[in-house]
Amino acid sequence: MPSTDYLILQDHHKQGGAAKASGRWAQLMRGSGNLVVQAVGDEMGEGIRRLSGKPERGLWRIFECLRGRDAFRKGRVQREFSALLEGELPETVWFHNIAGGIKWGWGQEMVGQALAQAQVIWTLHDMWALGDGDPYWAESEKAGKYESSPVRGVVNMKAEHRLVLTAPSQWLANLASKLTGSKCHFLPNPIDLNIYSPGDRQQARGRLGIKSSGLVVLAGADSLQDKRKGMDLLFEAWSGVPERQAALALFGRNGETKKGQIYLGPIESEAQMADAYRAADLYVHPARMENAPCTIQEALACGTPVLAFKVGGIPEMISPGKTGFFAEEISSDSLSQELGKCLRQPENINRMRLDCREKAEKDWNPVRLSKMLGEILAGVL
Repeated sequence: MPSTDYLILQDHHKQGGAAKASGRWAQLMRGSGNLVVQAVGDEMGEGIRRLSGKPERGLWRIFECLRGRDAFRKGRVQREFSALLEGELPETVWFHNIAGGIKWGWGQEMVGQALAQAQVIWTLHDMWALGDGDPYWAESEKAGKYESSPVRGVVNMKAEHRLVLTAPSQWLANLASKLTGSKCHFLPNPIDLNIYSPGDRQQARGRLGIKSSGLVVLAGADSLQDKRKGMDLLFEAWSGVPERQAALALFGRNGETKKGQIYLGPIESEAQMADAYRAADLYVHPARMENAPCTIQEALACGTPVLAFKVGGIPEMISPGKTGFFAEEISSDSLSQELGKCLRQPENINRMRLDCREKAEKDWNPVRLSKMLGEILAGVL
């Protein structure tokens, strides 16, 4: 039986930015002729294995309560993961968003299991692995205070095994290198530039049912109620925008239709997602904390400028006055002021469209990033 080239682990198959990014890497690796198996916590399918310690309802749930949920699920996952490693014999095991898989019973212990057999890539999609396991951990609050962070215990094994740390922003790569004492490589996420591409704005609006003929501002997240994504700040800022000046279109779970707003709901089709960016004059990403959001990549690839806060890796993605704008402070007032400037001068937005597309073609070209990954694994970078 031939060995698997890449065993890619991602918390969800589709839900969330990390799942989307890891799925794109899987597609890119398959397109390059590699044998790829994905292991996810919530779905099964062709080339996809379900890896979850969550028991079915009934007696197993009662047994789980008696044993303790975390210990029970972790034990089941580790046994199933060992069997998966033995069955697939992967040359490379690639971990994405372990924190998102904790509910299934995932943990950093799985990295140690994989290191005993294969080369391992661990991509850091957020700061969870660098702190105390809190997804809201921030450098300014706790940097360097956690000697037992999830990633440090694994890094200590590096002398014996092959471990490659990567992050999709230079900001997080630098932070990880600083806090672990081990090299973390900057490796951006790829994007399909054929799907996410500029197109006719009015036709895109027609396909989505957006009737506005004026300015449209787009915003969204996996969940519109996730405080980290800052939609509450956008809603406060939007209250000061005259209804006749622009329409606000929203995508994601847990939203609702309100006066002056267009709720598109969750968008799973990438073709529809590309249409949403094409339909918009401006994409707003009001996140309080971030790494390297896929949505900013997608918007720029479609030629749509972006307004955001200067957090995480976002300043690497936006050139002020060329591909987007920054609100100076993380507040609704600051966002409102910058949003008002943008909407009063739509000609500034329109002239940025070519630069937005050029940025995406230069930085997130799949062929370039595939070569970059190969150089990292070969020790060239």
